[in-house]
Amino acid sequence: MQQRCNSRKGLYHPEFEHDACGVGFIADITGHRSYEIVRKAVQAVANLTHRGAVDADAKTGDGAGILTQIPRKLFSREVERLGHRALEGEDLAVGMIFLPRLDAAANNRCRVTIEEAVDHYDLTFFGWRQVPVEVSVLGDTAAELLPDIQQVLIGRPGSMSEVEFERSLYLVRKQIERSVYRHGIRGCYICSLSNRTIIYKGMMVAPQLSRFYKDLKNPDFESALAIFHQRYSTNTMPNWFLAQP
Repeated sequence: MQQRCNSRKGLYHPEFEHDACGVGFIADITGHRSYEIVRKAVQAVANLTHRGAVDADAKTGDGAGILTQIPRKLFSREVERLGHRALEGEDLAVGMIFLPRLDAAANNRCRVTIEEAVDHYDLTFFGWRQVPVEVSVLGDTAAELLPDIQQVLIGRPGSMSEVEFERSLYLVRKQIERSVYRHGIRGCYICSLSNRTIIYKGMMVAPQLSRFYKDLKNPDFESALAIFHQRYSTNTMPNWFLAQP
């Protein structure tokens, strides 16, 4: 446990001593997207490792994450790989999803629930993408609780405005969350579902973030902004869901 000083020394006042998460923001003020913004954000959150905590295995952290704009170049290629026409602008939405890893039936139920919600709001379902990860960098506890990390790729129909698309994505997410809760499906969690931003996060310390998520090392992962976070767990036990971007 960290030792605190209880007396005033110079400009130091013990009443201002607080434990807290580490959080930050980086952006290109011209709006130009580049991998450099992502690279700097990953390095910045790694520099905030001391703001988090580490489990007894010395590798499992309270959680770390990053929010960026959707890297269009990377995901347009993924849409083409799934056999569809590449999309431009904000016609493509990506959902970052944690699914149950050890329960095949629950995993399938989550996928069906998500696909049904997408279809219900007349959006275009392109398919699923297995997020490339490196499990060996995780601590024992984090690896044991690791979810099946997937991305769902969704398109905007030509007859739908951008505002309607955003609204529909919000409603899709709410329908999924209600259905998961109503049917008692455990381990199904939406990190993000948007045509603008995406979240990569997990039960880890910040230096593991880009080593675990291989996308964050891809030069095609371009963004003009990034919000990053190293969690310090205060009133809840660490888990994959509670890590924050």
